[in-house]
Amino acid sequence: MAKKYQPKSKYELTTHIAVVLLLLILFLSVSYFLFLAKPDEQARLLELESRLQSSRTLWQTRRPERFRYVVDRNCDCSAEDEMRFIVSVFDGQRAAEYPIPVESSTGIMITVPPNPLWIDDIFELVARAIEAGVKVDVRYHGRYGFPEYVELTQEGMNAPTEQYEIRDFEIIQ
Repeated sequence: MAKKYQPKSKYELTTHIAVVLLLLILFLSVSYFLFLAKPDEQARLLELESRLQSSRTLWQTRRPERFRYVVDRNCDCSAEDEMRFIVSVFDGQRAAEYPIPVESSTGIMITVPPNPLWIDDIFELVARAIEAGVKVDVRYHGRYGFPEYVELTQEGMNAPTEQYEIRDFEIIQ
């Protein structure tokens, strides 16, 4: 049985070239977005520091004389340090207390957190984390400038190692 002669199409070579070029473009595009396009770390740190300084200045200029807020934190610390507590500030005097008594790690009931965090402490925590190169995700209050939400993630870890939230901020008359 004899084979029939089939002439090669004049478009066969150009089709192969087009497919190769398309795959090359696709490969370069994907590799750029996956491997090459890293945000400038120095620019990110400068932007974080700038936002920290402007928010700290806003807080210092607009801080009311009397206010109250709730602190929630999630960290690798003792159970009583992770419990939500209420902070009250009256004319420069600070007080922190749990909404209900909490059993400490020693077994006694306590009403005052052993290691309360104030707004100024959280500002310092964010500043130290930026200097140390820890990944910082922070959201500041629009009117007063205090950090409403802070999430710190150590390098190479997927889950946040510490989270702080200041909520229910209210001015006391």
